[in-house]
Amino acid sequence: MKSFCKIALLMVVACMSLFVSIAQTTSFRARLSEVPVTPQTYRTITGVGEVFATLDGNTLTVDGMFEGLSSAASAAHVHNAPKAMNGPPIGALNVVSSPAGQVTGSLELTDEQRQALLSEELYIVVHSQNNPGGEVRGWLLPREN
Repeated sequence: MKSFCKIALLMVVACMSLFVSIAQTTSFRARLSEVPVTPQTYRTITGVGEVFATLDGNTLTVDGMFEGLSSAASAAHVHNAPKAMNGPPIGALNVVSSPAGQVTGSLELTDEQRQALLSEELYIVVHSQNNPGGEVRGWLLPREN
């Protein structure tokens, strides 16, 4: 009987460890689309894209693509602001200097930035030569695993 209790206890602990491990990794998705930063950029921005991200502890890993920009991508960042607002960049991502390509990177978030992500207040921006303020952007929203 003691052996059965020990085995049952070990199985419960193993299941709890697995649950905690799964709960610590969260997936997100952002659809990148044209969002004019100023009235002057309304007619000059083009492009679309999609980004997937995972949060493991406080490490945010981003991998996605974009295409159809009006000019070559010049930079990409993760920004912090509520939906439909502009906010400061909190970290740089990698992009190729082309109107289409990948956006990738990894950031170590502060606890406040992690909470902003979980509150849907982090977004991705791909900047271009023609639109240095940002050509396409999208908020990181939770996705079901």
